[in-house]
Amino acid sequence: MKPWLLNILACPIDKHHPLEAYFYSWETPADELAKINSDAGNPNAVFKKQYGHLAKQIADDTISLDALKEIRDQTDSMPTAELYIDVNKFIERLVLEDYKSEEKLLSRYPEGLDILYRYLNLVEVEEGLIRCPKCDRWYPIGSAVETIPELMPDDLREEERDMEFLKKWESKLPDEVKTKGKPFSL
Repeated sequence: MKPWLLNILACPIDKHHPLEAYFYSWETPADELAKINSDAGNPNAVFKKQYGHLAKQIADDTISLDALKEIRDQTDSMPTAELYIDVNKFIERLVLEDYKSEEKLLSRYPEGLDILYRYLNLVEVEEGLIRCPKCDRWYPIGSAVETIPELMPDDLREEERDMEFLKKWESKLPDEVKTKGKPFSL
């Protein structure tokens, strides 16, 4: 799953957005993550068109900055932890300043757009969990199919597979999932 997907995901049960996201492992290889992080903040002409799309999405509120704040990187990857810190600094800067035009975003924040673009689109979550804070439901990422978030209604969930997933990641699970997660908890 690419982190950009959090901008559009909502709980299928109660339609709540944003959802909390917990990332446990990356599909993107470690050396590639290190390169993405070291290049972040250095705008690349190759991504010029993508920066324009991203600026437009930020300006028209298609990108949910609140959803991006709900990410918890628990992968023990220093490059993505550093990159996410830079993403949050950029988000805070946008919140504090008037950024509502594409042109202003592109001219004033090229480094921030590059950092955000790389984080949203160049890294891929292998396994993780998405949680709805409204109804306490959780959804695995990569349990049945690698990198795919599985936002299924309760009656279509497979308890045995979900319990295996919970046990595998027990040390990193949020307490709410362990104690009162739906449809299953430890």
